Amino acid sequence: MTTAQLVFGLYLLVVLLVGVYASRFTRHTPADFYIADRTVGTVVLGLSLVATVLSAFTVFGIGATTTETGLGAFSFLALAAVFYTLIFGTVGVSLYEIGKEMAVVTPSEYVRKRYDSPVLSVLYLAITGVFMVSMIAGQLIGGGVALDALVGIPYGQAILVMAVFMIVYIHIAGYRGVVWSDTMQSAVLFAVLGGVTLYVMFGLDSTAIAREAVETTPGLMELVGPVGAWTPLAVITAALAFTFGVPAYPHTIQRFFSARDSEVMRRSGFLFAVVAIPVYFFGAVLGVWSVGVIPSPENPDYVIPLLVETLLHPVVFGVAMAGATAAIMSTADSVALTMSSMVSRDIYHEFLAPEASDSREVRVTQMLLIGVVVLGLVLAWIRPAGIFDIVSFAVVGFATTSAPVFLGVFWRGGTAAGGIASLILGPGITILFFLEYIPSQYTFGMHYGFVGVIIAYAIFVTVSLATLGPAEDTIEAHTQSFWE
Repeated sequence: MTTAQLVFGLYLLVVLLVGVYASRFTRHTPADFYIADRTVGTVVLGLSLVATVLSAFTVFGIGATTTETGLGAFSFLALAAVFYTLIFGTVGVSLYEIGKEMAVVTPSEYVRKRYDSPVLSVLYLAITGVFMVSMIAGQLIGGGVALDALVGIPYGQAILVMAVFMIVYIHIAGYRGVVWSDTMQSAVLFAVLGGVTLYVMFGLDSTAIAREAVETTPGLMELVGPVGAWTPLAVITAALAFTFGVPAYPHTIQRFFSARDSEVMRRSGFLFAVVAIPVYFFGAVLGVWSVGVIPSPENPDYVIPLLVETLLHPVVFGVAMAGATAAIMSTADSVALTMSSMVSRDIYHEFLAPEASDSREVRVTQMLLIGVVVLGLVLAWIRPAGIFDIVSFAVVGFATTSAPVFLGVFWRGGTAAGGIASLILGPGITILFFLEYIPSQYTFGMHYGFVGVIIAYAIFVTVSLATLGPAEDTIEAHTQSFWE
């Protein structure tokens, strides 16, 4: 067993022990198993949001993107992080308050109650389910490929170990265990990436490394980058696409419901930005520096771990890989728990067994969890796309599903018909752009996900204005004034 494998195994053991400890406080009721009975404080919620967002995309995708398109990638990520905070402090706070008042514990449940439409709820679950499985698969691919190439754990074994670990962990610990482990994983990821960045800056000749990187790839330090990818229009539209996408993750929305109070929700959003923006910077600058140290990596997705392995002690490399895998699993397990809880609560309990007890609903969730993770595992085995592509596809896909939730919280005129039309056309057109059935020139220089968001929101508003909404008391109970 190598040092990296040993450190990785010990890290998984520590995370499992956190889950075992959390299981002592976990009760088998939907409110507790899904959202920790709305008791999560600022630090845990804020760092859980960080861990959920900073997935394989951050650890591997950003490094690969900056080596190819330049440091400008950080500009859109940092801008998006600021926008996330605004969404957390507005939509997040309102959803927390509505959820507490109306006993809502899943995103699809909110959609069903807000529009008094089981059809819209099921459609929302089905569409977001496509992107949630894609997200799980993207995380497993990122972790599996990296553990295979860098730690010596064969790809098939790596994704299987991660999948089984997630099933066991969530099964025993529920949401409380997920957010507690997220807190630890965010701290480890921040410390590792920050520590490596500081070491290169002050322990090595970072100026010479940066100079070598620019000589290897001219334009690497410029905003637009060596291939002209990060024009102001591209930066702004990519940031906006991600802004609608990341807070619209169903597993992010479920976190809104778990806050102890509205102030916790608001403060955790600011804490997210304080931690996430530096981590984005660390990932971007390490990706650029890697060009000066490893100019021709076999796979650009590994440049940050390879840089750590090249410059630092094997124990540090092992911790870095453990932190990277932790970030991956913290996103994947959150997605798996949310999707299985939505199916259990909004399909099984709503349509198949309305009289089922709380404990039975949770047991169904635990069984569904296995199916959800297996779906992600199968897709990860097939590996239909690269890490960056499949995760960014999922992010912008979620963005196109956000109109019924984000506008529904504040706009009383939203209707079920508008939501249905939006959920069909917005994600549908985004998928056609991703598969290149619609040529990229029709984005007119904008990020294809942003085009999908515009269409989704325009359709939602237009159809809602032409159709009837739910009863007035239903709207009153599930909306708030934006200005209050």
